[in-house]
Amino acid sequence: MLLLLLSLFIVPNVSRGQKIEVDVSACKGIFDVLASMKKGVSKEKASSMLDSVLKTKPYKAMFRHYNRSWRPNHLHPSVFKRMILSLRFEDEYSVGENERADQMLPFWKKFYTDPDLFGRNIRQLRKADLKKLIRRSVAFAQSWLPPDWLIPDFYVPIHPNGGSRAFAIDTVQGYDFFQLPRDASGNILLEKLLLTISHESHHLGVNSSPPSHLDSFNSPAYRFLSSFIGEGTATKFINNYTGGCVPAIDSSRASSFDTLEIGKWWQRYTSEETDLFNRFVLVLDRAHAGELTSTEMDNEIGQFWLAGYVSPVYFVGSELFGAIYLVYGKQGVFISMQDPRLIPLLYNNAIQSKPDLLSRCYKIPELTVGRSLAIDR
Repeated sequence: MLLLLLSLFIVPNVSRGQKIEVDVSACKGIFDVLASMKKGVSKEKASSMLDSVLKTKPYKAMFRHYNRSWRPNHLHPSVFKRMILSLRFEDEYSVGENERADQMLPFWKKFYTDPDLFGRNIRQLRKADLKKLIRRSVAFAQSWLPPDWLIPDFYVPIHPNGGSRAFAIDTVQGYDFFQLPRDASGNILLEKLLLTISHESHHLGVNSSPPSHLDSFNSPAYRFLSSFIGEGTATKFINNYTGGCVPAIDSSRASSFDTLEIGKWWQRYTSEETDLFNRFVLVLDRAHAGELTSTEMDNEIGQFWLAGYVSPVYFVGSELFGAIYLVYGKQGVFISMQDPRLIPLLYNNAIQSKPDLLSRCYKIPELTVGRSLAIDR
């Protein structure tokens, strides 16, 4: 069966021009607001200036990212606004009101107190050939997608944020101005953005929506398997991260984590790998049995698999697809991305095929593998 599936995988010759819109206007907008606050502008004036900036295209995209269907009202615009105003008007926001705003506040304080750095970084962005940098990143990302999954034209706002360093939603890639890579003097290291842009570009090309004919009984199980595709493949193949039991796939590239914080989460998940896979199996089995409604699956994915600074879906997804790649190469990865029901089967076969390298990997029960293959069949 596997040989047949892989032999049917045809690589079409696809080429196209990429339209990219880069927008750094929000950086200057926020700089003007903060500069006015430091000069002693009234709260009413600062509030009005912020209203104007937060209604712009970059921040509309940011709020859509933070307030997705599985985490509605995660960061209301009014909370974000009050957090910014509290830089001068301290009674506007109190730490503890909102977890996301609490995470953001230290970054805002840093740049509020260092306007010279803020202004210098804005000038760097304006002088840089950001489109050329992004096109290089897109080309690399496209090489790790099935050839008929094309990265669409997209919009790139770089805006002061303080939460997610980067995000992708619809045809938008957002980047946090505050968390751009910098050297010891505070200068932006644009080349170091390449992998992050590739990671987010890869997300935009992922086309793992359930088939239109999928009924409500089969949809939660299919959607659960699909949820590991985007972050799992981007983490393993774009970032080249090592795993708990699956090594980095490209020994010619560095596989160090982007930040110490990510490394700490990865260590934690490595120690919990068996528990994470046990939960993966349990959820898949329950979904296949019809024990999880669509809403309950939303909660499971949002509150566990996508929770945390680095969520479990990154780690487990990278283990699943990393093992598949080491045996079946890109063909195996691409065919399992296009039909996620094959993920458990190809993963299991991979760890059995390379016991010298993958013997420590979790083996998914054969009953669960069969249930995955039986979804909507």
